[in-house]
Amino acid sequence: MQDILELERRITAAMERITYGVEQLAKGSAGASPRAAGAEAASGDAAARIAHLTEALDEERMTNAQLNERLRVLREKAGQGSDEAVADLQAKLATQADELATLRRVLAEAGREIASLRAARTAEAEELAEIVTALDPLVTAASSEAPHA
Repeated sequence: MQDILELERRITAAMERITYGVEQLAKGSAGASPRAAGAEAASGDAAARIAHLTEALDEERMTNAQLNERLRVLREKAGQGSDEAVADLQAKLATQADELATLRRVLAEAGREIASLRAARTAEAEELAEIVTALDPLVTAASSEAPHA
């Protein structure tokens, strides 16, 4: 039973880290403009946050698997005599499943945001290439007309 309490503590700590990461992701993407000069930096920050959230999600899955295994062992030991403890663990597992579903939705949303930022960055790069192409003849003409010192 002590192991279950330790696993529950670890799950709670992981969920707090995930919640913090999601809040930071929400703060970062709330004010982002697709045409902003810092689109590349925002995309990198979002990618780092998604990597962190994915790592936390994997850790949560591992912990969930450990709880399922512990539940199976408890059922075998108790011979279903401890229905209250089993029901409590099942409720915790159901809560974890709901939280995992929420995390998946957040990760999908963050993925869409990254794709949007990448598309904006590509459009800006194409626009800059057009400007450079248009300015190149002017710069060449100006440098040939300038007196050589």
